[in-house]
Order: sequence, then C-alpha cells, then structure tokens
Amino acid sequence: MVAMDASISNFSTVKPSNPKPNATEEESFRRRVDEIFQKVDQLEQRVNEVEQFYLNSSSKKQGSSSKGSSVVKDKEKERHVPSIRKQQQEASRREKAAEKRMEELMRQFGTILRNITQHKWAWPFMQPVDVKGLGLDDYYEVK
Repeated sequence: MVAMDASISNFSTVKPSNPKPNATEEESFRRRVDEIFQKVDQLEQRVNEVEQFYLNSSSKKQGSSSKGSSVVKDKEKERHVPSIRKQQQEASRREKAAEKRMEELMRQFGTILRNITQHKWAWPFMQPVDVKGLGLDDYYEVK
C-alpha cells in the first residue's frame, strides 16, 4: 500500500461556506485533518505488517510440508476455513433443535396452565377485576 501524504497545503484553495472563517477554527480543522492522516498512515502500516506476517507464516508452512502438494493444501484449507455448506448444515441443525425445544416448552407450559386453571381455588383469578364497577380507583398503583 502507498503511504498517504500528510500535508494539507492543498486545503488553502478550498472555499469555506462561511465567507469570513475564524482563524482558530481553521487551524483546529487543519490539526484534526493532520491527526486523521497520521492515524490512517499508522493503520496502513499495521495492515502491511499483518499481511507480511501471514504471508511469511503461510510460506513457512508450505516449505515444511511435502513439497507443497495440492492434496495437503486442500486439506489445510478445509481445516482452517469451514465451507459455507457446513455452516448452513450446522445452522439448520441448531434451528431444528431450537424448534424441538420450543415445542417441548409450549407443551409443558400448556400442561402447567391447565393444572393451574383447574385448581379448586383458581376461580377468583379466572376473570379480570372490574376496577370501575367496584370503585377501586387505586387498584393499579404500586404501594
């Protein structure tokens, strides 16, 4: 990657929207732009270092293998990069398992709800409270 030039002398030709720019604002803007250019340069340098590291490590692996046979390379790729098909199959399997768990939970919830509603003392709770009819104005207030 090519390092970017951090100078901003070209910005002096840009016409600001404000006809009379404040000199301190302009200087502040230039400093921020310089900082951004420096950060971009540092990031590009780090990316180059990471690329070099992985290029060097992969060439060392190939050199240590049996003359870089294509079968070994294919197996390494399968081991390091899972195929999309495998990921889709795994996601499908997890989805089916989650669906079965949900069905079982719904069945259990239905059984529990049926047991609660059929209890001999459940009848007062089976109908909503008539707050206005009973004159319970503060019924919903937490105390």
